[in-house]
Amino acid sequence: MKALIAGGGTGGHLFPAVAVGEALLRLDPTHEVTYVGASNGLEARWLPAHHLPHHLLQIRGWTGKGPLTRARALKEFAIAVARSRKIIDQFRPTVVIGAGGYASAPVALAALLRRIPLVLLEQNTRAGLANRLLGRFAQKVCLGFAEAAPFFPPSKVVVTGNPIRFEPCRHQPLKGRDQTQILVLGGSSGAHRLNLGILNAFRICGNNVIDCALVHQTGEADAEMVAGEYRALERRATVVAFIDDMARALSSADLIIARSGAMTVSEVALAGAAALFVPYPFHRDRQQELNAATLVNRGAARIVRDDDQLGENLAKELQVLTRDRAALSVMRARAAAAAKPHAADTVARLCVELGQGTRQ
Repeated sequence: MKALIAGGGTGGHLFPAVAVGEALLRLDPTHEVTYVGASNGLEARWLPAHHLPHHLLQIRGWTGKGPLTRARALKEFAIAVARSRKIIDQFRPTVVIGAGGYASAPVALAALLRRIPLVLLEQNTRAGLANRLLGRFAQKVCLGFAEAAPFFPPSKVVVTGNPIRFEPCRHQPLKGRDQTQILVLGGSSGAHRLNLGILNAFRICGNNVIDCALVHQTGEADAEMVAGEYRALERRATVVAFIDDMARALSSADLIIARSGAMTVSEVALAGAAALFVPYPFHRDRQQELNAATLVNRGAARIVRDDDQLGENLAKELQVLTRDRAALSVMRARAAAAAKPHAADTVARLCVELGQGTRQ
């Protein structure tokens, strides 16, 4: 079987795509997988660095842009569809998988024009415009969260969970350790407001939060500043710009403080960690808040508002949770119960079944 997997722009679209590709190769090493991404996305660096076969399209989004930029983006989209048709004609995929991001839509449209079975991945609780439009024509739409189901025809929907590339590493229960392990994810590209909020929270907490081991991923721009502030506060913390072994970092954490992109929420559940989610406050559709709610409603996480009192909001929750280890343990158990650890394999098997159907 040959699978063409399109998507990227950010890790939230790229890594689910790669997770499905890896799952396909685990099922059968003779399967062929090729990726399509955007020339200005993370995939333009990541795919070549990992020696994965790929094509790059010159395309950008137009949401929130001016008329001139939108006109240019529309022209790029038409060119990207034509290029995608050529890629499909050359590779001759059995199935096309749209993982979201700028490069996903033109490849998905080209697949429909070439009558190639199309599978879409929708990571968020609120489906994006492209997936909502394409979903009625796809063979299947694989959802990260059941809450996205109303956006698609019921016959197309499969709630698989979000494909994730790591297996959870089991770690000691809280009862067996003296310190609460806290992981702060300030974003691979940095979330400056969140970084400042965390620093202010620990400044407010002072000695009221001491029995914790803290790891803070800051992004490149804030690493030196954050490390200096922790030293000034005389608080021991491991500060890193990026975390290479994210699986270990997530699975070692008792409490994770982070934004609530779809993949972060899914990874928190898979890691079996409690979470303080700080949704990005400037999304018009409250996308991150709705993602976070999938675990908040299960008692596995809490939402902290990113407003002018972010430091105070975080400090209040930190003081409560680091003192109430029983409550933290309950949240961790509920997070683990919400996880879908076999999402990538489920999507891969579905794609194989569709591919086999086209050959019959």
